[in-house]
Amino acid sequence: MNLSESIGNVFADTDFPELNGGYYENCTFQKCKFIGAPIKNSRFVECRFECCDLSISSVTGSSFRNVTFSDCKAVGVNWSTSAGIHSGSFLQCKLNDCTFTQLDLRNIVFKECSLENADFREARLEKANFSGSNLTGAQFNKTNLIDADFSEARHYFFDPRGNKLKNTKVSMPEAIGLLEVLGATLTH
Repeated sequence: MNLSESIGNVFADTDFPELNGGYYENCTFQKCKFIGAPIKNSRFVECRFECCDLSISSVTGSSFRNVTFSDCKAVGVNWSTSAGIHSGSFLQCKLNDCTFTQLDLRNIVFKECSLENADFREARLEKANFSGSNLTGAQFNKTNLIDADFSEARHYFFDPRGNKLKNTKVSMPEAIGLLEVLGATLTH
């Protein structure tokens, strides 16, 4: 589907085999399917994706500004090929096996998401919020985690020596693993 411009529209229960070069502002996508769809060079501004499936979609050259994904499934998406995700939110989404390498994700919210095996290497995650998210197997290396909040996240690990940390919020029991890497142990 190629819509050049769409402002304030609601798309419900729609299958999108592709999107190419469109501009979407204040649009809502409800229960839409983008499974494996190429979403190329499109711009999404202040849009909402609710209960959509974007699994294994290609987002090459597309930008997402102030976009909220709620209860969506986007397994295996390489977000690193996008033109950026700016001030976005992922709420209760399944984002397993996604790639976010080298993206500027400052202030991003991943609330109660499944981020198993997600790749955040070399990403900028300053002030990112991972509240309630499962980060089993997620990769962090040369990642900027300044002021990032992992306090309510679970199953995460990042090497403090290989990432940029300052005021990074962590909680137990994950904090023990971070201390062990530094040769420290926690006592009572």
